[in-house]
Amino acid sequence: MTATKPGRPASLRVIEEATATTTTTTSSFAVSSSSALSSSGAAGRGELRSRGGPHRGASPAPAAASKKDVNDETFVGSAASALEMEKSGLTEDGKDALGVFTALWAQVMSLQVVKLYVATQKLTGNRPIAFAWLMLMSFGCCAAALFPHRSEALLALCGISVPVLFFTGSQSNHVFMEMAVCIAILGSFSRRRSRWQAKCTSAVRLFLVALYFVTGVHKLNADWHEAEWSCCNHMLGGILALKPLRFLTELVPLSLGPTFTAVTELGLPFLLLAPQHVTGRTFRVATVWASAFHLPICMMLPPMSVYPFSLLMAPLYVFMVPAQITRWIGRANLLLMVPVILLAAKSWPKLMAPELPDGEEPYEYPPYGCWAAGVIWCIVAYAGLIFMAIFGGEGAAPVVNTRFSRLLAFGVLGFGSLPYLGVRNYPALAMFSNLRTEAGRGNHLVLGDDFDFLGWQRDYVTIHETDIPALALAQVDLAPLYTPQTQTSLKTITAAAEFWLTPPLEAWSKNYTRLVWREYSMPFMELRRRIAPLAQNPNSTGFVRYTRTLAKANLKFPALWSWLGKKNLENDVVIRDNVIYALNKGDHDEELEEVLPWWQARLGRWRTFDVGYSPCRH
Repeated sequence: MTATKPGRPASLRVIEEATATTTTTTSSFAVSSSSALSSSGAAGRGELRSRGGPHRGASPAPAAASKKDVNDETFVGSAASALEMEKSGLTEDGKDALGVFTALWAQVMSLQVVKLYVATQKLTGNRPIAFAWLMLMSFGCCAAALFPHRSEALLALCGISVPVLFFTGSQSNHVFMEMAVCIAILGSFSRRRSRWQAKCTSAVRLFLVALYFVTGVHKLNADWHEAEWSCCNHMLGGILALKPLRFLTELVPLSLGPTFTAVTELGLPFLLLAPQHVTGRTFRVATVWASAFHLPICMMLPPMSVYPFSLLMAPLYVFMVPAQITRWIGRANLLLMVPVILLAAKSWPKLMAPELPDGEEPYEYPPYGCWAAGVIWCIVAYAGLIFMAIFGGEGAAPVVNTRFSRLLAFGVLGFGSLPYLGVRNYPALAMFSNLRTEAGRGNHLVLGDDFDFLGWQRDYVTIHETDIPALALAQVDLAPLYTPQTQTSLKTITAAAEFWLTPPLEAWSKNYTRLVWREYSMPFMELRRRIAPLAQNPNSTGFVRYTRTLAKANLKFPALWSWLGKKNLENDVVIRDNVIYALNKGDHDEELEEVLPWWQARLGRWRTFDVGYSPCRH
């Protein structure tokens, strides 16, 4: 037997798992992130090796470990001493990083409890069902918050959250991501807690790789880098409107903002897939970088703040620095941070926007009413992650790669790729990216309509005039609801004061926010989704004046369509020009009034868009 290197226990060597070195280049990763994910997953077969490669003189792992199925790899770190397991953030008593994640995730999911409570107060029918969902979600959050070190509590929270989110959640990006995280935790379950944590690390890591990569790809479009329309500059304006940060307006190089954001979202996947040093420094650097990225985008005054997204991202990085987390707060009661945060939230609006009248708070959408508490929670969470990643000491994150974790990552990649397939873009992780893929007017620098063989989003309508609420409020501009200081800040940096969203049907409780209604475009299928159910109701009234156009595909690689024998239009074709359709007035349009098949209604969803330019949209 080969002698083990002195001062380097073999048991510690084997617990420091990592995936094999990813040698792909930047260009090949951009073309096919799936190959990077596959190479990462392939490294999980067999024994868990050190990311720095095998140490000279170290004893080889048993051959039997390499014969294990990839779905059931042997967690060889379990053979290490209790001290060595603790160095890697693993324990079997529940006082571990998984327990910290449970406590934080319970607090994040409590936003759903708030949302369900608000919904039950507004409902006139089906109150018992809504109340049952509320009680179920409340139970899951309370159990996880009170008993974070019990595996059953985390299983209950995630097991309850998935159906609650599926049946009551809106069609939004952060609801999709919350469901994906819960599925990642459930799908990684193991009775041995240390193994469960290592499998969760793999699933969460590849989820983050897929998420950052696809959102980074979405931002490779022309309008993202337009200073006037860029969502990045828009949000920078919101950050610089905060009283303590206004002095930075003249110092921050605004032109670098869009580039820095795109580099961050495309760079983090490389860092998360890179070989992990025995000190865990690659994951630690990723944690610091991601925390510095997610913290600012939650701090703006509502309704610009995207704090629900920042909230759900923070607990995920607990898995990237488990040794440091366990060492510092593994046995802490994180419920103690809640009353402190709630007390601090009372004075936060006045501190950030002192010009607001006493008792007045910025309008928040979605109406959780938790902006101040949410922002302070994010500050505490991300500051803690940064501190522990830098000063928490060394320690690599054990990872057990599984087939499930790769399937989850490919699922996220596939979901985020749907805009380029012409299937949907709302939600499809394209939020705040300035991306437009509809009407043959795509603004992406690399991808066009080449893979959109269905043509659903090239068959579009422009709504000129309507009094039907489902269409009149299909797009809402939140910018008129900004505080005066936020609007002033946007003018100072010459960013357009437009912040559009497509709220769920009947979810918008206010009137139209602009003084003058503005026309917009949407795929014909989306118009049909909104009109057909109303046409079946004899009590529905209203009209819409619209133009329907079939657009020529914007092809970046025309040879692909030629090879497939698919023909493109020579020019856009106007099918119906400036027509008026009135509900229950004797007007009939069989195609428009036909209800979408259930699968098509579930699959194809779009937000509104403008043909001529692409401002900031949710």
